[in-house]
This record gives sequence, structure tokens and C-alpha cells, in this order.
Amino acid sequence: MDISDVLLLTTLILTSASAQDSSSCTTPNSEQGECIDLKKCPDLLSMLTKLRPLPPEVVNFLQRSQCGFNGKSPLVCCPLSATTTTPAPTTPGREPAEEVSPVFNHRNMMLLPLNICGPVSENKIINGNKTALFQYPWMALIAYNRAGSSTRVFHCGGTVINEKYVLTAAHCITELPDSMKLAGVRLGEHNMDTDIDCTEDEEEGEVCAEPHVDFDIEESIAHPNYSTSHLQNDIALIRIKGIANLRSDSIKPICLPLGADQTRKLDGQNLIVSGWGATEKGISSSILLQVAVPVISQEQCAGIYDSRSASYKRRIRITSNQICAGGVNAQDSCDGDSGGPLIFKGEVKLRPRFVQYGIVSFGPRSCGIKGFPAVYTKVASYVDWILSSMRP
Repeated sequence: MDISDVLLLTTLILTSASAQDSSSCTTPNSEQGECIDLKKCPDLLSMLTKLRPLPPEVVNFLQRSQCGFNGKSPLVCCPLSATTTTPAPTTPGREPAEEVSPVFNHRNMMLLPLNICGPVSENKIINGNKTALFQYPWMALIAYNRAGSSTRVFHCGGTVINEKYVLTAAHCITELPDSMKLAGVRLGEHNMDTDIDCTEDEEEGEVCAEPHVDFDIEESIAHPNYSTSHLQNDIALIRIKGIANLRSDSIKPICLPLGADQTRKLDGQNLIVSGWGATEKGISSSILLQVAVPVISQEQCAGIYDSRSASYKRRIRITSNQICAGGVNAQDSCDGDSGGPLIFKGEVKLRPRFVQYGIVSFGPRSCGIKGFPAVYTKVASYVDWILSSMRP
């Protein structure tokens, strides 16, 4: 398609508007951007030229990206990363030393707000301790309604990955008793006992978060190959009604493992799992908790679950699409943490960020048993499925 045809098509699609006074803008994904000619924004231009016919959700995304016109040429809010990134030079006839993951070419990569995901706070990790306010702003609570009651209860966790989607476990949306129905998602929560969460800052005094936000569910998507019989592919997406405000300090997306992070070796590393799940005393916590858990090899984990298959009344197979971590006395994920994240510091856009490597899937019937790790869905194995299941 000729570039003039692209521009004409875009002009017909986008709602007419006057150009902004400033070149700075905010993208639909709440990233910082620059209001520039569509021809200079490769990400949006690629979205426009590769998808035929244009799905309604892409049209909507392009409309929300518009920031004016320069004559007849549409201006769009282009993420700063897309306008400033320059490919590294390579020697003619030779391939780059590091292979770029094909997921970067996915049509929906623009839906991941890479400029703001996974912010790293300065708070130190203390095993089993309460988290600080704003420490893990991607945390989500999955709400359910019990039969005959309008009161919502929380039994699973999840993570914000953009303004519309929460990542969680498939068993959190499919293995529900008849008396329980998936009802909604809560974002921006820290202490469930308080409506407004506050903390004391040495310089600013009392600092308070915005109130948590409850969303209804527009769509829930479990992996098509998940089944309760083999416990594989335990991953799902929830699309919320409305739009999460990613500019809030208490609501930020987590980064997904991309590029080198997709193949990163984690055995022996201590990763962080967080949630409001059952504590060592058998009760749920009102305040978001965190714990560091060591990753063990697939082979070692498979041997452990093989030897304990009788307690599950079936053989549990551990595959390369799963991560095993924990098995430290009184330090583990628990029932109420299902669907929550297993995270570790990675690098995104040349900056240290928290990356989600796992989703709490299943584990021993009692939490924190020495020598018996929990099993997490390996997010890196499902990035393509995640992107393919999303829409603007």
C-alpha cells in the first residue's frame, strides 16, 4: 500500500481535531509520547498497514491516538521509545550477536506500555513481610459473588498488564463451584481494611494513595488448552469494563518477559511472590504480603512431584512451561495467592524493571512445606498467546 493511501485512509478513520500547542502527549496506554506525523511513528503505521481489514478495536485505538492534523496529514501520539530508538549497526553480511525475539514483531506489541511497566521501588525485600504502599502497583484482586449474596469476596490475585487487561491463572476463572460466580477486579488495593491507604514519608509527611477501584468484567479468556486433569497452561486474561488509570501511583502495569528475559535462566535465583493469601497462621492478610522464594530446576521439581503423586491421586507432570519455586519452611505462596505474580528484576528499555516470570498455579496442600515447592505457570512461554488474545 502506498504511503499516500495510508494517510488518506487514516484521515478518513480518525476524528477531525486541531493540532496540540505542545508536541508532548499521552498515548492511550498512558505512556509519554510525542505528537508527530503518522509517517514518523513506525509502530502505529505498522498497525495500520498490516491489519486488513481494520478491526473496530484498532480503529478505536487509532482514534484515541490522534492528537491533531498538520494540513491533511494526521498527527498521532507516538510513544517516545518508538520515535527515538535507533537500530544498532551491524557488520554487513553478519547477523547480530543477539537474536531478537519474534514477539517484538507481534501486531499487538503496542498494547504493552513498556515505558511505564514494572517500576522498581527502593524498598528492601524482607521475607514474609508486609509490603510498602506503592511497592507493587500492578497487583489485582479477583472478586467473586456467592449465590444469594451481593457481597463480593476475593479468592485470587492477578496483575495489571495494560489499561484493559489483568493476567491471572485459568483455574481462577474456570474451576468455580456452582455457588460462586466471577464478578469483578479490584485495582490499587494495599490494605483491605482501609478505604484510603496512607504511609508516613520522612520528607513529605503523610502520603495517601487514591482509593482502590473496582471494575466489572467485560471478558474472561482462559487458555484453550488448560484442563484440570493435567494442570498445564494455567493462564488467563481478564478484560475489564472501563479503563484503568495507569497514571495513578497505585496502579501500574507489570512488565512481561521479552527479548533476553524470555530465555533467562532462573534456577537458584530468589524471586518474589506477593499476595493477600493465607499466612502461616492459616488466615488471609488484609495487607499485601511478599516473600522471596528460590527457583529449583525442572528436573528436581519433577522428581519431587512424582514421589508425591499419590497425595494428588494422579501423576503431576512438570514441564518446561512451568517454574518451580519455594520449598522453604513457612515461605511460600498460599491458596489466596493463586493467579498472582512471581517477579524478578529484569531490564526493559535499558532500565531496571520488575518482570513477571510466573503465575501462581498450584502447590502442596499446606503452604510453606520444606522441600515441597509451589508450581508457577511460566509467563515467557505464553507471551505470544497473551498478545494474540488482547485487543485495543
